[in-house]
Amino acid sequence: MWDNGRVFSVDGRRKEEDGVDGNCERYLKPAQEAAERAATAILRHYRADGPVALKRDGSPVTPADRAAHEVIMEVLGRATPEVPVASEEGDEIAGERYWSVDPLDGTKEYVARTDAFVVNVALVEGGRPVVGVIHVPVTGESYFAVKGVGAFKKEGEKVQRLCGHAFLGGVVRVVGSARHGTEAVESLCAALACDERKIQRAALGSAWKFGWLAEGRADIYPRFGPTHTWDTAAGQCVVEESGGAIWTTGRRPLVYDHPRQLNPSFVAVADRRYPWPDFL
Repeated sequence: MWDNGRVFSVDGRRKEEDGVDGNCERYLKPAQEAAERAATAILRHYRADGPVALKRDGSPVTPADRAAHEVIMEVLGRATPEVPVASEEGDEIAGERYWSVDPLDGTKEYVARTDAFVVNVALVEGGRPVVGVIHVPVTGESYFAVKGVGAFKKEGEKVQRLCGHAFLGGVVRVVGSARHGTEAVESLCAALACDERKIQRAALGSAWKFGWLAEGRADIYPRFGPTHTWDTAAGQCVVEESGGAIWTTGRRPLVYDHPRQLNPSFVAVADRRYPWPDFL
């Protein structure tokens, strides 16, 4: 178990004097184990050519997707049998508390060999993510968060707290999808530039973009294409706990009314306190 020097004791148990509800923390370890083991399964397939099939919606699915799904189901089923798992590659589930996982987020990036794919594991309670893990198989980086505790990044043995990036004006760093909604993102960038802001754009596949926001590598991530609960729940927890926000229309937070929800358009920001223009 990791220790950030403030919230946890040396043996990994929460310090009661910190006054933080420890109900969610016990789910972090199985989430991390599931994500890391899924990444290992993915890399075994990534290094060899394999067949690519199409789902009913036309999106690709590979043996790596299925292998990662099986690993995650095994780990979470063993560690938390009382919590149902909603996986992109799984069946319908119901409940106020559930795991929301994307065994291989960014399958198109995987097929294109861009390395920009991740594993998403989140625990959702009452429509909000309370534990989130985003693991990058190729680099080994892992972003994780627990509601009320904070967001962190792990690289090897090094763990650092993520505090986002306080936007003080100047260049707005916009990270967008590499394959979806590019015209809408261009319109948003044009609107931002009308206020004499300079825009720096980057494109990145998968939920890795949420990690960029949390670690201060980007300021805004607009998403106007389709996403589901498993695409965003882990990233939302990481971004919110690092000081950012994910807003839908009217700056309402993204809420999950269903484990397989099709999300509305949203804008994620690294600094929720900055007075961003209303058109966001």
